[in-house]
Amino acid sequence: MESWTPENRWSRNHSPKTRSNIALLVISAALLALCMSCNKPLPAESVQLVASTPSVTITDVRFPTTAIGGLLWYRAIVPAVSPGERLPVLYLLRGSNSDPAEVQQRSGAVELAIASRLIVILPEAGYSYYTNAKHRRHARWEDAIALDLPRDVESRFPVLPGRAHRGIAGISMGGYGAVKLSLKHPDLYAFAANMSGSLDITRRPTSLKRWGQSWMIWTTFGLTQAERNKEDVFELIDQAASVDNIQWFESCGMADPLYDVNARFLHHLHQHGVVLDGISSPGFHDWETWGATMPAMFHAAGEALR
Repeated sequence: MESWTPENRWSRNHSPKTRSNIALLVISAALLALCMSCNKPLPAESVQLVASTPSVTITDVRFPTTAIGGLLWYRAIVPAVSPGERLPVLYLLRGSNSDPAEVQQRSGAVELAIASRLIVILPEAGYSYYTNAKHRRHARWEDAIALDLPRDVESRFPVLPGRAHRGIAGISMGGYGAVKLSLKHPDLYAFAANMSGSLDITRRPTSLKRWGQSWMIWTTFGLTQAERNKEDVFELIDQAASVDNIQWFESCGMADPLYDVNARFLHHLHQHGVVLDGISSPGFHDWETWGATMPAMFHAAGEALR
């Protein structure tokens, strides 16, 4: 005797043709839902004044971009300008466990922007490593930060146009992003600063103890090392036509777990003709160390982008 199971009941009550039609309907419904999601209108932009003094204005902007399928948030720190005056711009990329508000608060960016006469842009970027993710939807973060963001910034704020007046800097994940974006888009940035960058992220082995990071690496950079090499900063330097047309700034605390890879990157720059002295301090991978180095980085950016 045939035992009763839900599967057998399904088989008795539905012919193969019926089951095929139902499966087709389910697949069609799923595809329709996916298409509706793809065509969903982007939310409207928003602009919020955070603070305003006679010397500086701080504004939060959220603008729509198809690169991430939603709103990209950035904070703009704009020193007061005279009529018709425009200033160089520095894009300061955050680390993985931060946001624009924290970077502003802990970096001293407001005071440093005023002193250096730089417009400073602090973008939000999730856990993206500023990369066009290989296996995630709505996650073309390289395009959003390198292409869409400058267009929006330059349409709203008194920014000097052109590569000569545009720089990029970053901390930890953002240090990797600043290096990678400047190497992949040498036509966009005249200055690039890396502070304790996670420059080995594309070479890290799979780890069960750090499965969250391993999953991020797979979905962002790809499953194979060949895929990841396309986003590897050492590979990008070797493939670059020239890297000495960028004014570089490098710093890392000597007690930072990322010190060795940052020292190796500095040596790699030297091998490719870049004349640069990296800044080493006895610090760790923390805000105390980065904050102590920020004035030197802002000074270098201000000098390079005039």
